[in-house]
Amino acid sequence: MKKLLSLLFISLFATSAFANNCSSEAEKGINSFQGGHYEQAIDFWKTCTDQGIYNADLYYNLGNAYFRLGRLGFAIFYYESAHRLNPSDKDIIYNLKHAKSLTKDKVQESEEENPILSTIFALHHFISLKGELWIITGLVWLIAGILLFKVISKTPRNKNICIGAVFVLSIFLGIITLSAGYKIFVLETETKGVVTATNTDVTSAPHDQSQTLNIISEGTVFNVLSIGNGWAEIQLGEKIKGFVKTTEVGIIDSHL
Repeated sequence: MKKLLSLLFISLFATSAFANNCSSEAEKGINSFQGGHYEQAIDFWKTCTDQGIYNADLYYNLGNAYFRLGRLGFAIFYYESAHRLNPSDKDIIYNLKHAKSLTKDKVQESEEENPILSTIFALHHFISLKGELWIITGLVWLIAGILLFKVISKTPRNKNICIGAVFVLSIFLGIITLSAGYKIFVLETETKGVVTATNTDVTSAPHDQSQTLNIISEGTVFNVLSIGNGWAEIQLGEKIKGFVKTTEVGIIDSHL
């Protein structure tokens, strides 16, 4: 718990990425949080989100403020939003994991026990999608430059060095491209939701008269299959599937 509380204050200064676009509201939010006025801090920071600003630090700070208010559902919602934007941030991962440990519904998440696959999975999330796209761009230009040098080079030794360098860089480029492609695929196809109400009914059909199949509690994270007419079709693990009211849940923005 000490680590969680210390992170709350460390995160307050990690706002430079969005300060230029929302500097006044961000600073007022920081001051409000430091003064213990968490609801006021949320109002200021949500002014930034209402302007269409997507930033991991901003969502992380919102999660911290909601956590301080004891509103676990919204805290997890914003931690999940921050994690979607920056999956390698250790502070976000820690706070998200801690908040999830406080929820009533414990959903068994599959964990990879194979050490090799676990290492690959960790490396996959070590660099953000934006970072991988920059690396891909840099590698393409670097390979192009080496190939150009190979063409103008007159010595066989230099040509062989260029071929070897291009081969190694191409392998690295392929790995990074596969990782980035998978992240883009997940962003385009996977949508998550979080219960923000005290609890919500999972019904058999998208209307109030339908049968209640399950009740899931605040902070529970689920997969969203579709959204329409005030209802979201969800799936939670292998056993729970049905519909919930969108007014009682938060849907992670597909733009994240």
